[in-house]
Amino acid sequence: MALIPPLSADQLIDSVACRGARAMLGISQEEVCKRAQCGRKLLNDFENKIRIPSPEKISDLRRALEEAGARFFMTDIGIAVAVHPERASARSPRARALSSGF
Repeated sequence: MALIPPLSADQLIDSVACRGARAMLGISQEEVCKRAQCGRKLLNDFENKIRIPSPEKISDLRRALEEAGARFFMTDIGIAVAVHPERASARSPRARALSSGF
């Protein structure tokens, strides 16, 4: 079985990989934006394919997600995302916030 190569450091992630990584990690847009030092509207627009941020901002988003535990790989059909099971969250940020109030 061949190993899937990691995304090279200079390759940009796409909106699907960004949203997928964030969902697997169970972190909010606000958390990613704080780490990437960008506005929430920028991330929301990127994830919803409304606009494409500058390459520098996409690199900042990728770095923030990788620091949180995401790994990106290039496959024959696009960018794949992996998260170590210990870093993955089975619950969304909203669900965690709601349950912590009880």
